[in-house]
Amino acid sequence: MNKKIIAALYKKEMTDILRDKKTILMMIVVPLILYPLIFIGSMALSASIMNASTSSTYRIGFDQVPEAPELRTFFSEAAKEYGYDFLYLTPNGLQEEGNGAVITVLHEDGENTEYATYEEALKNGYLDAYLTKETVGAADGNQSGEVYRINYLASETDSQTAASMIEDMLEEYRQSLREERLIEAGLLPDDILYPISYEYQDMSSNEETMGSLLGYIIPFLMITSILMGAMYPAIDTTAGEKERGTLETLLTLPVRNLEMIMSKFLATSTVAVAAALLNLISMGILGAYMYESMQAASDVPMEFNVISYLPAIFIMILCVAVFALFASAVCLCVCIFARSFKEAQNYTTPVMLVFMFAGMAGMIPAVSLDGSTSLIPVVNVALLIVELFKFHFDMGLIAMVLFSNVAYSLLAVVIMTKLFNSEDILFGDGTGSIRLLEKRSDMKEKQMPGIGDVVLLLSILLIALMLIGSIAILKYRAYGLVIQQLMILGITVFYCWYIKTDFKKVFHLKRPKIGDLLTGTLLWVGTYILMMTLTVLFSAVFPGSAESAGQDLLNIWENAPIWLVILSSALLPAICEETAFRGVLFGTLQNKCHILVAVLITGVVFGLYHMNLIKFFVVGFFGCVLAYAVYKTGSIAVSMWMHFLNNLFSVLLTFYEDQMASIFPILFREDPGIGELAIFVMIGVILFVVSILLLRRKHFNALK
Repeated sequence: MNKKIIAALYKKEMTDILRDKKTILMMIVVPLILYPLIFIGSMALSASIMNASTSSTYRIGFDQVPEAPELRTFFSEAAKEYGYDFLYLTPNGLQEEGNGAVITVLHEDGENTEYATYEEALKNGYLDAYLTKETVGAADGNQSGEVYRINYLASETDSQTAASMIEDMLEEYRQSLREERLIEAGLLPDDILYPISYEYQDMSSNEETMGSLLGYIIPFLMITSILMGAMYPAIDTTAGEKERGTLETLLTLPVRNLEMIMSKFLATSTVAVAAALLNLISMGILGAYMYESMQAASDVPMEFNVISYLPAIFIMILCVAVFALFASAVCLCVCIFARSFKEAQNYTTPVMLVFMFAGMAGMIPAVSLDGSTSLIPVVNVALLIVELFKFHFDMGLIAMVLFSNVAYSLLAVVIMTKLFNSEDILFGDGTGSIRLLEKRSDMKEKQMPGIGDVVLLLSILLIALMLIGSIAILKYRAYGLVIQQLMILGITVFYCWYIKTDFKKVFHLKRPKIGDLLTGTLLWVGTYILMMTLTVLFSAVFPGSAESAGQDLLNIWENAPIWLVILSSALLPAICEETAFRGVLFGTLQNKCHILVAVLITGVVFGLYHMNLIKFFVVGFFGCVLAYAVYKTGSIAVSMWMHFLNNLFSVLLTFYEDQMASIFPILFREDPGIGELAIFVMIGVILFVVSILLLRRKHFNALK
């Protein structure tokens, strides 16, 4: 790479970006002005709502409650301490007529409105809540107690508030009755009701308390601001240049694609980091405002050491800068598919939602930063910021977060490089090619799906698996797994049939040769050994994920016959999942981008499909191998065969543990020797490499 060329291109990209008023708006106006206004406005609104809820007058009633006069008197006195204001329906608004009651509402014009029951008055909005009383008897008919029922409307805010206030009043009334009865019995209420006393002693410093609060707010705002800062430059430098027609001009310059990509990447990252820093300044000003407000409201001066936050802020800035690289690369990868600025905005919306959802991980009390979560993109950054502001500095976890984000950024840059090398992606229809939106009569015969079709199909499959497949498995277990797999096959085949897909080309429908299957078997053996090695390594880092994955399968297979387990967990997944992933997904990507990108994306998506952290890496690696086997042999039957062997072997290991242990003792040994493990892994590597070489040798066709 030529640094001077990159610097010149970088200067050009920054000039174009800063010339755009939308970018300036999102970088400066939003973080510096809008966020403080939103926060201060929400605080003022909340205070106003709380004040209104306690200062309003609520209409309550007593329906067939004998001690209603006593309760009204007690409520009136106790409500003064709480600041509540009640308007009692009785006696002025209630007229007894026989066994019932008529609630009469007097209006200024002299006309009256009558409600036959308290329930009718409540539902028509005249009453906010009312109290009833009944005696609850024991099973043998003996009296066991009296129950007051607070009748209200959960759908009405005022009614909910009034019910909560009545609950406070009844609690006070119950307490007063207890004390009266203890005094009547000659006992001291304090000795009986409060034999001990306790109080809270907060051992956290003011800095730790404030840091804990900031740790819940800052991650979400920082992640959102970084993404918004990266989004618009990424759109402008990709889809914007396509729309203006300047991308073609750039490609004709005597510069390498990598140099052009790095300039766009660095420019987008610069804007993202700048937006994050401006947002940090804005939050600092907001924090100072909150501190001064708390100082003004408190009678006791609050000691606060701002300098203690400097280490956390420094590490956070470093983390933010690294994360900005990842966010920029992701945005560029997504936006390169768009043909226009508007279309790119549509594509970045799901990315924004995913990042925002992951950014809320810091708000979930049960989720913390550990060896597992430190490797999850976006989530690890949010959790790290929370830990930093709690003054928890685990250098190992900090390093894992930083290095993982660097690795993800490099991976995204590699993918982005491959995408920029594809003219079909740069100047084709991109993800706009959703054939399903066209009339079927206008579709061409034997056409290839577009990237948009793949994204839509996988989204439909994911929703179907979560809403239907998961329920089927919970209800029918192994039979539910059969339903899930057939659903994958049915949706995939129907979608491809409807858009008139070239089945032979997309699904690699070629009869496999004996050599293909033999090589696939050998490749699976080597891959399986490597997968076992990866599983052991990742299980040591993520023990929870390993246990949950194994337990889920055992629950599904419980009491199921062996034939059903093989059908549901080996044969059908080999056919149905391969049809979706090595068929539609890989078959489409193979014709749209570089083969290595297609293989990698297929593996990543296949790993994500299994929704388990360990399986993401292990199964993702297996998915890459399967895709490569399909590419080299031209037949999806080879990947189906390898997939079937893999799942069948796992089933046999579970159901015939003793027999398999006698054949493969190393797989069941708890503490194998280092030498034995090294030989085992070496065999796997040799078999894997030999199989890959056999697939790549052209003269191996003689065996086919």
